[in-house]
Amino acid sequence: MSEDLARASRPRRENALLTLARIPIVRRMWAVITFSSLGDWLGLLANTALAQQLTHQQSVATQGAAISGVILVRLSPDLFFGPIAAAMADKFDRRKIVIIGDTIAGLLYASIAIAFNLVWLYVAQFVIEAVGLFTQPAKQVIQTTIVPKKLLATANQISLFSVYGTVPIASGLFALLSAVDRLFGGKRHTDTDVRTAIVIALLFNTVSFLVSAATVFFSRHLIPVAPAGREQSKGIIRLLREGVVFVRRDPLIRKLYVGIIGAFAAGGLTVGVAQLWVNTLSAGAAGYSIMFGTVFTGLAIGMLIGPKVLPAYTRSRVFGLAVGGAGISLLTMSVIRDFILADILASSVGLFAGMAWIIGYTLIGQEVEDRLRGRIFAFVLSSVRIVLLLSIAVGPVIAGWIGSHSIPVGEDARLRFSGPGLTLLVGGFVALGVSYYATSRSTPSGTRLRDLARRRLLERGVPGPQERTGLFVTVDGVDPAATARWAALVTDALRARRLVVTETCEPTDSAVGRRIDELLRALAVADDAVEPQTAALLSAADRAEHVANVIRPALVRREAIVCDRFLLTSLAVHGGGRGADMDRIRQVNAWSTGDLLPDVTLVVPGMGGGKDALVHGFDAVDLDAVREALLDAANADPDRCITVPGDVPAALPGAVLERLQRLIDARASVLARAPEQSRLPQ
Repeated sequence: MSEDLARASRPRRENALLTLARIPIVRRMWAVITFSSLGDWLGLLANTALAQQLTHQQSVATQGAAISGVILVRLSPDLFFGPIAAAMADKFDRRKIVIIGDTIAGLLYASIAIAFNLVWLYVAQFVIEAVGLFTQPAKQVIQTTIVPKKLLATANQISLFSVYGTVPIASGLFALLSAVDRLFGGKRHTDTDVRTAIVIALLFNTVSFLVSAATVFFSRHLIPVAPAGREQSKGIIRLLREGVVFVRRDPLIRKLYVGIIGAFAAGGLTVGVAQLWVNTLSAGAAGYSIMFGTVFTGLAIGMLIGPKVLPAYTRSRVFGLAVGGAGISLLTMSVIRDFILADILASSVGLFAGMAWIIGYTLIGQEVEDRLRGRIFAFVLSSVRIVLLLSIAVGPVIAGWIGSHSIPVGEDARLRFSGPGLTLLVGGFVALGVSYYATSRSTPSGTRLRDLARRRLLERGVPGPQERTGLFVTVDGVDPAATARWAALVTDALRARRLVVTETCEPTDSAVGRRIDELLRALAVADDAVEPQTAALLSAADRAEHVANVIRPALVRREAIVCDRFLLTSLAVHGGGRGADMDRIRQVNAWSTGDLLPDVTLVVPGMGGGKDALVHGFDAVDLDAVREALLDAANADPDRCITVPGDVPAALPGAVLERLQRLIDARASVLARAPEQSRLPQ
């Protein structure tokens, strides 16, 4: 019966992906991102193959230098134009930047196919990457403006999957084009002579860029023109300085930045030495293509599953653990001599790197305000490109410098280490170091010991949950008027059983509660923004006093206590509505209340006339996100939570009465009662 009530009262929640797909401009931009990403990866493979083919008659070292030259040319624009590009997305019309930039890039890729010359390849690639520094941040900011904020995490996840999920497809297409080219090329073709395949891949990339520019042009009326007006009056240097200072001073963003860089450095080393390393495993050119696709396939899968991994941990902690997983995979890869096992481990590197990237990327999008988001994204993306491409280019150099080594094992056996394998070993240690940095900033040293000590002190000073003999019922919701009426119904039903009932609510009417309420109202009148972390901590302070002075004493007296709004409301308002870390809010409240949780919670997600009373002082609260957070909390703890409708009935529904009756029967011998006793009304 309770399940039927929950289903009837719980609002229908639409799939986030379907909601996004129904927005025309979002749907078009996804298609463009996927198609242009496929073309861009094909272009990268074609350009490296072109560099090798144009130098195939020279030494292996020269061929390697030519391939590394392509990578270094892709890298160098970040060093020259990165600072300027970082501010452009926040300064000019993002639509024009994308239209002009993608058109130029497409035409330049066509010119590479026509010229088929190494020098022009380097020149055109440099200009293409320089243009990309301006268009990529503009595209990222466009996405944040066309996607509803509450769906931004899903949009980022799908967008990044579209970018990196096309890598194995591009790898397979280029391998197929190369195979067909050799099949019909006759005897004149050598193993490296795949001119037709290269030209087709480059022209495909040209088409993808032109399609991207055309889509933005014809959809420009659906895309916001430019950032807020106050940003237009600021100079580029000032805009840039604000972005860099923000990354440097914000501890969370700095930790995420370092972690993302470390994850991509690990992946870049893997790709950079893959060709040389695969040769040591006797897998040849086909093995290299497989390895290239495998790493990025793992990356795409990691982006899909990243937000769902270890839900009990904070996302920032999972981020650090994912970087560490990539490091461990690299360390294991370095000593493997079997290609199949090595390929599986390579996919693990991509998997963990993808998890770290999507979590870090989404956290940055949520933590950074809109006026800074363009240059922060540009700064992070530019740094990622530098580290990824630099590690790809430097990897073969490091492998050659280290060289091969062997260690005697017994009389006739030797343990052999190749230069590429030792390079992977170095990359693994780098990733583990970055993981330690990110995780230690997420969970400071000694936190668990301190929390344990504090918990023991709390348990000594006040009775813990296992010691209480009363009954604790809470009503959490968006509309204070609705939660108050539900709390009154519960109180009446419990008193009908002649239980001694204490009624209370949050924010409290205590001295602390009144001071906090006055502070928040004063800040609201002064139009002074309150940080979500500040509001959550003030709420936790009020709750700590409430629990210590009202709730626990009532439970010790074996009374039933009914509280109008408690922890779930704080989680929904400060976490879901304003973006504070909900896991941290839980941790702070667990510490401040001695892990006190209600026996049963009625969750009222419906919104009504009580909106202003709930969120006074918090104009930035997203009420839809608050409601979603309440529903998520109820779904995550069905044994404790009952979802009820916002329209309050005249009497408690049978399912709620049944749940309360079971709790009362279980504590019948210890609950305090008035002289007369009767059962709950049926």
